[in-house]
Amino acid sequence: MTQTVMRWISGLLAVCALAATPGLTAEKVQHYTNQQHGFSFALSEDVRIFTPDNPGPFTFGAHNLAILVNRWKPSDLIMVNLSEVADEKGLSDLISGLESQGLPQPGYRKIAVRQTTVGKNQDKRAVEHIFDLKGQPSRTMRQVCFIHRGKGFALVCTANADNYQKTDEAFFEPVLRSIIFE
Repeated sequence: MTQTVMRWISGLLAVCALAATPGLTAEKVQHYTNQQHGFSFALSEDVRIFTPDNPGPFTFGAHNLAILVNRWKPSDLIMVNLSEVADEKGLSDLISGLESQGLPQPGYRKIAVRQTTVGKNQDKRAVEHIFDLKGQPSRTMRQVCFIHRGKGFALVCTANADNYQKTDEAFFEPVLRSIIFE
């Protein structure tokens, strides 16, 4: 089969599997699939997807896989990155370090550090770190780190602090709950 046919079949299967995702219907769903790393996301049609092959206004480094941007509020976005945390011990060390020290960054204020799960089946162990960064404007960030296929990944969700809760419920949480791990 050609690569185009394989992508089409994968997309069709993902649409069928994800049609039950709250807030998303088959007519409103698009996908980000990373075959190299073995995962995909179901995304609202209101999300713009940027990758190293389609960078748009962004500059991508070797650790950046994708940037998912809210079409209606471009300051709300999710960066999909490779992480240096590469095993379960690394996740445990990460949570310990964040709990005890946080981030050495000006304007940083820790809100929460906890273990959680991500994915369509909520079966992938992850470390979640929510924090504020003071600035103009102040931002609230939700960093979710997990291990898959022996590699670490960090999804960095960011929104203006005054709109974070709404953005988390409408954008970040649905994406984190839509991940399919191969």
